[in-house]
Amino acid sequence: MSTSVGLYGASGASTILSKAIGDITERQTQVSWEASEGTISETIAGLDDITESALSLSPRISEISSLSSNITVAQSRLSLTSSAYSSMASLAQNLAAAALSMESTEGSSGSAVDANATTASADLSTLGGILNTSDENGYIFSGINSTEKTVTDPDGLATSNLATKINSIVSGLTSSNAETILSEATDAAADNSDSLTVFSASLSVPAEDAGSMGVSIVTGIDGQTTQIGAVATQGSQKTSDSTGSPVRDLIRDMMIMSSMKGMSSSTPGFTEIASQLQKSLTKTANSLIDAGTSTGVLQDQLTSKQSNLTNVQNLLESQMDTMVGANMAEAATQASDLKTQLEASFTLISDMKDMTLANYI
Repeated sequence: MSTSVGLYGASGASTILSKAIGDITERQTQVSWEASEGTISETIAGLDDITESALSLSPRISEISSLSSNITVAQSRLSLTSSAYSSMASLAQNLAAAALSMESTEGSSGSAVDANATTASADLSTLGGILNTSDENGYIFSGINSTEKTVTDPDGLATSNLATKINSIVSGLTSSNAETILSEATDAAADNSDSLTVFSASLSVPAEDAGSMGVSIVTGIDGQTTQIGAVATQGSQKTSDSTGSPVRDLIRDMMIMSSMKGMSSSTPGFTEIASQLQKSLTKTANSLIDAGTSTGVLQDQLTSKQSNLTNVQNLLESQMDTMVGANMAEAATQASDLKTQLEASFTLISDMKDMTLANYI
């Protein structure tokens, strides 16, 4: 027994307990970290190879999260675009109905024609406002030059140089030149010179070239991009009765109708130009509806893609959490047990201070 006392007396026992307390304290620190932070180590050095491999998933998770955020931005822009197309299509449909009515006896009276001309003139300002729709990223129909207004003077479209030019063209209407009037008005509306264009300089390009100016955003893990905004002047190649751009055609038709003020069924060529307008506006309305439908299809595709990205992100996060994360319930229990052990150890050391050799015999 004396040997035991010599080796493990009060001083030796205290040393052993102190070492145990140190071990318990270190473990308590580790468990406290797990309980508070949800991971099994404060640093990479404290992780095993498998867990380090799990952490390599972090950049991929961040990438997927970024792509999902991009799609959210794209959806917001596309919603505005779809709504704008719908509004423009409604304007075109209403004016097409007005043009059709002008082919009737009642609708071809001077007062009825004047009323429609006034409506068309007012609609030009409405259209200008629609084309200048913007979000936090700029004007939605201005493409990559989104800081520039799509239409330079939306409220002044009805009195613009283009409107004046088309008014002059329409004033030359005869009983046999309705198609020529439409063709000349088309040439004017497609003119990209500073003196006639109503669009910003960057958008004043041929319709077939404008499409390449659309804004694109990365929406795929492989770097795939999606064009998230239309360009007001985009479309196909110009023809004798179309600028190639449905938006420009709508502006032209509105200006032609507003130039018909003062006309009636007795005006030479009136019925013919009204018929030309009705056909053109119907075609334009359908083109705008198609554009809106295409936008909706793209939204559906992006919704599906975002759902897939979210599923992949959740899977990777779960995988990483399983490999890196701490068991919170277990960590909390261990923290409580270690606290009890520490308290008991300190109490024991305190009690040992007053012990004599006799207490060990």
